[in-house]
This record gives sequence, structure tokens and C-alpha cells, in this order.
Amino acid sequence: MKTGSALTLDFTIAGVQKAGTTALAQYLDQNAGLYLPPTKETHYFRRAPTTGSPADRPFSHLSRHFVDAPPGALLGDATPVYLYWPNALALLHDHNPALRVVVSLRHPVTRAYSAWSMQVRRGKEPLSFGEAIRSGRDRVSHSPLGVNLFYAYVERGFYYQQMTRLFSLFSKDQVFVLRSDDIASENPVLQDLQRFLGVTPCVLTPLTTNVQPGSLPARADLASDFEYLQSLFEEDIRQTAQLTGLDLSDWLSGPPALAETGYS
Repeated sequence: MKTGSALTLDFTIAGVQKAGTTALAQYLDQNAGLYLPPTKETHYFRRAPTTGSPADRPFSHLSRHFVDAPPGALLGDATPVYLYWPNALALLHDHNPALRVVVSLRHPVTRAYSAWSMQVRRGKEPLSFGEAIRSGRDRVSHSPLGVNLFYAYVERGFYYQQMTRLFSLFSKDQVFVLRSDDIASENPVLQDLQRFLGVTPCVLTPLTTNVQPGSLPARADLASDFEYLQSLFEEDIRQTAQLTGLDLSDWLSGPPALAETGYS
């Protein structure tokens, strides 16, 4: 909330990348009691992995995004790398121990493929998908503290460790976890989310742009890659379901296109 020249974030969408967080931010921004800046990802609490001092970046780098926030509105940020990135959650806790944290989870195989596709479109990824999720992981393990902003297609999908770190800093009643396929204007989950954030729910208008995650392409040449990832993630899916209370049982059958096309 903004009080005079002081500013404190009330909530953040901390994860995960390629899990509908753009749509989620746009839906929440429809509530007059909430304010999210036009720039979706401020990245203010993401520091170089080997540092973490708030002095790395002046607070004005965050506050400038909220100059147009109306008085009394609850202030939020949507930077989905925070769940994965070292120091980010701790810095958020230092900023506001009472912060409310929202996390959207997507099937980790579809998330990995979507993230790889994004980097290909941006011209940052020279490797095939199969290479990127196998030998390409060396780019992550050889990065400082074993994290990488661009190529962690597999690592970002191990949700259990990330959620465990989150719950070590914030109590479970400060965290709202949902599935990415629950992000729809008519879904009661988004009404529950608005209440969780401390505002009276409003009727949400369906989005006209395609900012929600889709399923995997039905390509037989990718089947072995999808099966490989599914085997990597299965135990983590079980642990994440137990930790968060989400029903992820359908994820154990494979991501959407695998289950629908018989690639499992």
C-alpha cells in the first residue's frame, strides 16, 4: 500500500513462468481495490545469485512502477521468476513479512516446452528441445549457484523444493496456490483469490487476448522428449501435490497432449 511517499507491496505473483501469470495479473487488475503496474515484471527482488543486498538496486526502481496507484489500493507485482530465483523470496520477506504470495503451477512438461519455445522465438536458444533438456542443462549447472534465467526449462519445473523454500519464509495462510488451468474469468477460484488478497471480489471480464497457457503440440517426434521429462518430474509432482494440497493426480498421466494423443 502507498502511504505518502512510502510504498509497500501487499502481494506478489511469484511463479511460475509460462503458467498463465500474465492472464492472472490482468484479471486481478480488473478489481478496483488492487493495483498492478502496467509493466508486468519489475524484477526488483531478483538479484545476482551470488549477492542479494537491497543496495544492489535503489528502491526507486520499484516505486516508479506505482506512481499511478490510487490511494488505498493494495499493491501487487507479478514477477514469476521469484519462486525459482535465489534470494528473491527472502528479499520479499524482508520487504514485507506480511506479504501475500500467489503461485500458479502448470504441468512441468508443458511448462518446459513453452519456455523453450519462447527462447527460440526470441533468438536466444540454438539447441533443439531434446538437446536443451538433456545436455543443455549443463548451462544451468555451470551458472552461478546453479541457476540460469534463460535455460532452466527442467529446473524450474521441480516445484517441490521451490514451494518448500517459500513455506519456510511465509506461512501457508499467506500463500495461494492454483493450477494454471484454473485461470478463467468464470472460475470460482479467482473469486477465492480476490478474497484471499483482502478485497471484495468483482465480476471478471473474459480476456480478449491469448495470454493463457496451452497444451503440448501433438508431434510424434517430440514424444520421447515428453516421456523423458514426465519420468523426471513424476516424484516431484507427487510431493508438490502433498505439500500444496492441490489435486495433481491427472498430471501423473502426462501433460495434456501426451494424455490425449497416447504418447505416454
